[in-house]
Parts: sequence; structure tokens; C-alpha cells
Amino acid sequence: MAIAVLFLFIIVFGLAGFAFWVWSLVDAIQRPDAEWELAGQSKLVWILVLIFVGIIGSFIYLLVARPSLEEAKRGF
Repeated sequence: MAIAVLFLFIIVFGLAGFAFWVWSLVDAIQRPDAEWELAGQSKLVWILVLIFVGIIGSFIYLLVARPSLEEAKRGF
């Protein structure tokens, strides 16, 4: 019973982590280049970070790049 619960826990959090990673990658790709320039960020670098670092890169993107992109979007 405990193994089944642990397995279910791993599956649920694994799928949630994968969905979060895909969301952050799509978010980064869909943003216009002008928004990235206004934010002083490199789109290519962040996409590579998201691809190669995975979910940790997604958290870094959420905490570092996305707030400056949202601020640039408001000024855009």
C-alpha cells in the first residue's frame, strides 16, 4: 500500500514538474524579441537554460527573467 502511494506521489509530481517546464519554455518562446530587449535579457540564453537545466531552470526563469519581462511588457 505504501509503495503504491509513493509511486502515485512520484507520478503526480513528475507530471506537474513536466507541465511547469513545458509552460515556462512555451512562455519564453512566445514572447516577442522586443520584450526581451527591453528587459535586458537574452531570449536564446534563457531558452537554452530551460532546455538544458530543466525544472530548476524553470524556477530560475520564473524568479529572474519573467518579472523583468512582465515589467517590460507593461512599458511596451
